[in-house]
Amino acid sequence: MGTGWRALMTERPTPQTGPRTLSIVLPAFNEVESLPRVIGEYRRVMADRENCELIIVDNGSTDGTLEMLEAEQKKDPSFQFRIIRIDDNIGYGNGIMAGLKAADGEYLAWSHADFQCPPEDPFRLFDAVMAHPSPKSCFGKGRRTNDRGKMKIFPMMHTFFSDLVLGYHLEEINAQPKLFHRSFLEEFRRPPDTYELDVYAYDKAVASGKEIVAIDVIFQERIAGESKWAYSVYSFIKFMVRNLFYLMKLRLFRRSI
Repeated sequence: MGTGWRALMTERPTPQTGPRTLSIVLPAFNEVESLPRVIGEYRRVMADRENCELIIVDNGSTDGTLEMLEAEQKKDPSFQFRIIRIDDNIGYGNGIMAGLKAADGEYLAWSHADFQCPPEDPFRLFDAVMAHPSPKSCFGKGRRTNDRGKMKIFPMMHTFFSDLVLGYHLEEINAQPKLFHRSFLEEFRRPPDTYELDVYAYDKAVASGKEIVAIDVIFQERIAGESKWAYSVYSFIKFMVRNLFYLMKLRLFRRSI
């Protein structure tokens, strides 16, 4: 990984009855207003799920996110999710990779921590993958179905450029959640530290012959904060240009990364 990280809570709140089946990683950067509700909803959903874990990566937040997460742990010790702290935020992908490498689950997933992605989605995707005859050979992902207004231009352009550069179709590249067997993580040689981790993992899955399992998802409105990338026309254009260059890098150096 590109920067140091530390696990602040790794002990288990209750004895395990078997191996961890699923680890869900949520990278969080300055989401102090959203996270209490996100944690509460995951607590509700996970009450009926055995041997799963939630890992929240505080990706260099400066708004009191770490203190809030520690307070949430003390408030309800029965749901003692794990915290990983990264002191310097060098990117979304780096935060996710820190969580994935610390995870115990046989299957690994990541999603968003800003409440746009319902906590039920990773578990619906897990069930869909497990229903496949060969779940270990699957790559699970969300497929966003709701209208996003003017912002739909981003996935449209991203899909167009990926079709053009990579030579095959990748659908709803940045839609969450993502999910796969932990053995697939061993194929991640040089994952990007940035938002391109989504297309990196998706492209690697297709290139290695993984069966793509997609579920329809609906992105909800953010309850607080703002997008970390689409906050101005300039940021949007910068993001698209960076994505185009990364797609070309994937096409040229896929075998080595």
